Amino acid sequence: MDDAVGGKVRNTCVPCERDQKTTTATLMCTVCDERLCHDCSKHHKKYAPGKHVFVDINNSDYVKTQVDMRGYDRCKDHSRGLVYVCHDHNKALCCDECLFINHRKCDRVEKILQSTSSQLIALNDTEVRRIVSEAECLSSESDKKVKENEKQANELCDEIDNKKKFVMAMFDEAKTRIMRELSAGNASDKERLDKRKDIANSIKSELEGFEAVFNQVKEHGNDNEKRIMNAVTESILTNSHIRINEMKQTDNATSRSLEWDPQVISLFNMNSLKVELKVTRLPGPSQGVQASGRVVDTRSLVLKQEKTTVLKKEKGDKYWTNVTGLTSLPDGRIAAIDYNNDKCVILDASLQRSGPPYRFKEKPRDVTCYGDTNLAVTLGYGICFNDTVL
Repeated sequence: MDDAVGGKVRNTCVPCERDQKTTTATLMCTVCDERLCHDCSKHHKKYAPGKHVFVDINNSDYVKTQVDMRGYDRCKDHSRGLVYVCHDHNKALCCDECLFINHRKCDRVEKILQSTSSQLIALNDTEVRRIVSEAECLSSESDKKVKENEKQANELCDEIDNKKKFVMAMFDEAKTRIMRELSAGNASDKERLDKRKDIANSIKSELEGFEAVFNQVKEHGNDNEKRIMNAVTESILTNSHIRINEMKQTDNATSRSLEWDPQVISLFNMNSLKVELKVTRLPGPSQGVQASGRVVDTRSLVLKQEKTTVLKKEKGDKYWTNVTGLTSLPDGRIAAIDYNNDKCVILDASLQRSGPPYRFKEKPRDVTCYGDTNLAVTLGYGICFNDTVL
């Protein structure tokens, strides 16, 4: 059977449900308005005070069905029954465990059965449809944003690739130009060196040929031939020395190296390419969905500096104050950790020091309040607990 909102309904034995059992009810006590199975009806008549009237739950016109709440009556975090409503947190619903963990310091917490009427509130179909429409728009907008992010990621990668191609193109152009200059320089040097080689080979050949004639004259020549050979030898040697020295003096060797622009050198000196991703949060809508006649403001929280207090250096302090931890106490006071001077200071509601500080033997790092009168301070070696707040 379906109810008016499409939820399933069932007829189960109420006492069995209390024992975490699911048993089909066969009888209804019209006096107690309670569904019962055959076995529980015996105990019901025996232990429940007063007169009881039982009717067949299937054939009687007096049929009471249980609505399947489909989990709306259970805590989503702890799967326990919802018991309280917290008005300090936008009418947040919570179970016993939620109350202990998240709402111990809240002032406006009520039990659901005491804070609401048993009559269902009027459900504004127009408002529901409008909220559903806005939710659909937000869902569609989320998909759109995901696609935009993917497109933007591709564009940023393309930008890096384009920058890389641009730089590589400049290197390729520089390489082409340098190779062209090197080719021209090598051709010029080759022509000059080839000429020097020809002259050196000519001197070598001339001296080798002259040496053969000189040896013949030395062994078989007459006096006149020897006198002529002496003059020729002196002339040839003198001329050869002059030509060799000229080649040595004009032998300008070339050495080539690359001269880089200082900006390029600075790029080479970097260990990594300094390109960072800049993330800019775009402003969201100025207000949220209007529900139940009120607007839920979803704008960013704006902090305004109302008052500033400074923990001054006092007797027993070796260094200037360095506040590393802060927590609020149930009575409105504040506990602050002074890391430099190894102490915890308590400030009252007017931000004035309340009582003497508590000093530690180790460096305190942070502080938190648990229960109503207890502090826990993290130290370098562990956690320090105290039974009462200073």
